Amino acid sequence: MKTMKVLKPFGPQDLRIVSVPIPEPGPGQVRIKIRASGICGSDKWVWYVENKVDAVAGHEVAGDVDKLGEGVHSLVQGDRVAINNVGGCGGCPACRGGAFVHCPHWDGSRDVNNGFGEYLIAPACNCMRLLPSLDYVEGALVIDNWGTPYGGLLRGQVTSNMDVIVNGCGPIGQAAIALCKAKGAYVIAIDPIKWRRDLALKNGANKALSPNDLLSETYKLTNGVGADVLLECSGVGSSYDTSLKSLRVGGTLVAIGEGANININSSDQIIRRSLSIVGTWYSTMPNANKVMQLAAQGQINLKCFLTHVVTLEDVPQLFESIIGCDDGILKCVVVFD
Repeated sequence: MKTMKVLKPFGPQDLRIVSVPIPEPGPGQVRIKIRASGICGSDKWVWYVENKVDAVAGHEVAGDVDKLGEGVHSLVQGDRVAINNVGGCGGCPACRGGAFVHCPHWDGSRDVNNGFGEYLIAPACNCMRLLPSLDYVEGALVIDNWGTPYGGLLRGQVTSNMDVIVNGCGPIGQAAIALCKAKGAYVIAIDPIKWRRDLALKNGANKALSPNDLLSETYKLTNGVGADVLLECSGVGSSYDTSLKSLRVGGTLVAIGEGANININSSDQIIRRSLSIVGTWYSTMPNANKVMQLAAQGQINLKCFLTHVVTLEDVPQLFESIIGCDDGILKCVVVFD
């Protein structure tokens, strides 16, 4: 039996590379030889598990179609693809349109993971062919790390000449900044860490401020009106009050960063200022394709926040620093031969 290497958690702060059988694709599925796999903030759970678990994390994946399952005709062996890891029912209107994130039957059970290994199985419909100009590392970033904030721009109806705040300058926030700049917006980046603010300026932000300066400086920069849109990428619940106050009357806050617990007074904070709060999650296939086109046209640089490229063997020793975003670490991608 042929085997592959995967990274598995064996308990708290105990990641090990082990060998497991190479999986076989079922009907409608393909097997992917993984070439690059991004480490996402949501993968940090593997560092804190109490006991050994059989699951393999990793969902930001690009690679080669290695084997076709029965009934797959949309792909051929050797196709270079990026994987959308959200699995829908496959039959509803949202899924038929490639918007698996909007599937009313989504429960996580069909999601594609196992990116921290040499092969994975994915539905053929979740595979997006990479344009020749994109490499595998860019392919690993294009759907989640870029498609997610791109959906946020659409939900916030960001257009040229708008004043837009991006709160949180992690990988998602950096991508949001670059996308807003490509749209022609005036971008104010917010983050407590100076080197992230400096990177935000390199990625197109017009101003980069600490959270303490958000309100006072935003109103100075917008002639006392406030921002049109705020893209909330930090996932910090305590930032919502100031974020809402930084918006103009009729403005929109787009919730992108997950995990925030918020307490809102609807009358004072939303109703009397006619504000909108909208959510967005992950990426549809059409949105990912649009981002890929922007990259191919040179309007965005998909690696503009990439700080580290490592091998699977490096991950157990580096994982704590990566998920802790130690100084100088922002985005890490695992590459395979």
